Parts: sequence; C-alpha cells; structure tokens
Amino acid sequence: MGFFAKLFGPKQDPMEWVARGAKIVDVRTTGEFASGHPAKAINVPLNSIATLPKKIKDKDAEIVLCCASGMRASAAKQNLEKMGYTKVINAGSWTKLRTLAGAVMLGLTFSATTACGQATETAPTQETARSAQPENLDVAAFKAAKEGHVLVDVRTDAEVAEGMIEGAAHVDFNSADFAAQMEATYGGDKDQAIYLYCRSGGRSGRALSQLKQAGFTNVHHLVGGFMAWSASEVFVKP
Repeated sequence: MGFFAKLFGPKQDPMEWVARGAKIVDVRTTGEFASGHPAKAINVPLNSIATLPKKIKDKDAEIVLCCASGMRASAAKQNLEKMGYTKVINAGSWTKLRTLAGAVMLGLTFSATTACGQATETAPTQETARSAQPENLDVAAFKAAKEGHVLVDVRTDAEVAEGMIEGAAHVDFNSADFAAQMEATYGGDKDQAIYLYCRSGGRSGRALSQLKQAGFTNVHHLVGGFMAWSASEVFVKP
C-alpha cells in the first residue's frame, strides 16, 4: 500500500464495523452533509470535532469516520484518538458506506429505490410529518409535510419558467440577497415550518444551512429536488 492509502484508508473493513452497529460520523460541512450522507450518520464537521463527546460519550464506542475523500476524516481520527477515543477508523469517502448503511442522496445518480434508503417506507401522515420532522425529506414525506406551510422554490428564473410545485413561492438561492429576501418575507416567525426545493437538492440543502445559521429553526428540504418530484408528481406551469 502507498503512503496515501496508509494515511487515508482504513486498516480494518469499515463495512464490518457498520454492520455490527458502529457509529458513523460524517465530518464534512453541514451543507455537504445536507446534500447527501450515509443513513444514520451523525454530522460533526471537522472544525467542531471537539464537540463529539456531547453526542458519543462512550470513548470505547466503535466510530467510523467519513468525509469527501478521507483527508478530513484522517485529521478527525487523530484528534479523536488524542481525546481518548479508542476504536476509530477512517472509511474514506462517505459514498463507500452507502451500499451497506444506505444513503440519503440528492440527484439521480442511483436508482430511485436506493437513493434515500426509504423506498419501501410508507408516507407519514401530516400529523406525524409536522412533528419532529427530519430536515431531509423524500418526495412522499415532503408532499405530506408541506401542506399548509411555507414552500419555497430556490431555483433560477429560467428553471422556474419550466414548471414548479403548485403553491410555491420563488426566491432564487443564487441571488445576492437570498438571505435578506427570506428574512424580510419570513423572518417574523423563525419557528414556522419552511420547505425548500431546487433542481436536485444541492442548493436547497445549502439554503437550509444558511437559514439555520440565520436563526430559522424549522427548515426542511426535498431530497432529489424537483427532478425527483416531477418523476412522480404532476407539476404546474407558471
């Protein structure tokens, strides 16, 4: 094995660790995490890794780290070992874990049955969807939860002109004043439920993170975006 393989690759099989219940810790940024991550993974960005004891108190717990390439996970592993964690391995890229652990993915790289790891689950009721709702929602959950709440399309004008989800407002995430527009329109009640979507989920994931940083507490977005929605729903022309 080369230097980088030794540095960034696991000495043991992370799949075996995950199969027996190891904790998955994704050390990418919140925006990256929102755009796709292994199912059941905990997001603790590398620059916040010192806070991990708040989420995993047992320092003998098995922990599988991942990021985009393995570099940040390698740094996190060193930090955690200095903090006293005894069973930590670096899985490298988070995508290596998707086969076993399942994944919350944005976009259509993988089949619809595996993209969210939830294809066989039944859609939640509106009551269930509106309480303790996760941030990342598949089409069924998004459809059930959004009714009666703020729905915002964060795509460009050109994309919106091709069709949008009925009832959505439009605030372009790429506009320089996106945050200011959202604050002016919805900032009066930052605890209200807000549902976002874009083309594939990337921008809406980043918008979600930005709004959370601005103090909005109840923001959700559509995994797979308008592409996933239009594949299974009737969309409207503006």
